[in-house]
Amino acid sequence: MAHHQHQSYDSFLTNYQHRLKSDINAIADNFAEIFRTVRIDDKIQYSKLDELSFEVNIRAANFIRACESLLKLIWEIKQYQTINDFPLINESITKKTETNIRKSKEIDQVLIALRDEMTSELYDLEDEYYNSYIKYSI
Repeated sequence: MAHHQHQSYDSFLTNYQHRLKSDINAIADNFAEIFRTVRIDDKIQYSKLDELSFEVNIRAANFIRACESLLKLIWEIKQYQTINDFPLINESITKKTETNIRKSKEIDQVLIALRDEMTSELYDLEDEYYNSYIKYSI
């Protein structure tokens, strides 16, 4: 089971690293291409402006898609870490268990003290009854 979890973790890590590299490269490439496309050039022909505008729009859309993908990747990593952070989960369970054991011991002590007090009171009442005149009058 531990081997399976480790293998699963490794595959998630490899997948996340691949997606991270892909998203970062897409962001950098599209950003660079936008600047390359919109550089000021005196020789540019007005007939090519529509084509360049279209290319910039496509690059901007790709840039935004890569940014959104990166944000999704970050969210997935946070979610995976939260769900699969076994040391943190185990620590939390251990703390709760220790707290419950401590409370249980405190309750046991209170119950033992009550039992002892009731036992003492019963002995006193029993003694009172057996030594009282009511017993002899019945």
